Amino acid sequence: MRTLVRHGYNEGNYEKFYDRESSLLTPFDKLMCDELISRLKGNPKIVDLGCGSGLPYDKYFVDKKISVVGIDISEKHIALAKKNVKNAKYIVGDFFSKDIHGTVDAIVSFFALFHIPRTEHKNLLTRINSLLKKEGYILITLGAESMKCYVNPNFVGAPMAWSSYSVEKNKQLVRDAGFEILMAIEDYRTERHLWILAKKR
Repeated sequence: MRTLVRHGYNEGNYEKFYDRESSLLTPFDKLMCDELISRLKGNPKIVDLGCGSGLPYDKYFVDKKISVVGIDISEKHIALAKKNVKNAKYIVGDFFSKDIHGTVDAIVSFFALFHIPRTEHKNLLTRINSLLKKEGYILITLGAESMKCYVNPNFVGAPMAWSSYSVEKNKQLVRDAGFEILMAIEDYRTERHLWILAKKR
């Protein structure tokens, strides 16, 4: 699945189709990012899993004086991110990469976690918890419907795959990984997603 996803993002036109060439957040996305930012203290550091081109989210965080480290499986995305957000650090790698270490104030992931097999989501959420400081936060989007592995042979110009649990199962996975859910919003603006803002217990 990872090979297909990596190829899909390297060869497809995701950043153009989803307007990832703009640094502007939608009002809803800005609301959710501001909810996270309002809870961070001092000189916070954020890790972005599946950072894509760095736009618009990483640019928004950096402009708010937040240190950002982004990781993405796509070499194309990381090259774009380095150009788009020069004050952030970017790494080509997997969500489980050992290049991510130490503890940070928050971990974010937008429209990315469902690109690994859902059977790995529990372990990933547990790892995310371990990388957070005592009162760390997550702001993530997950799928809003159950699918073991769905493949679209032509997603913005290349094949792509998704894997997800239901809304309630996703919420339970987050709780079981050691988080208190502060906000959980089902987003049906264009596609079906579940936004979760949660605090490490």
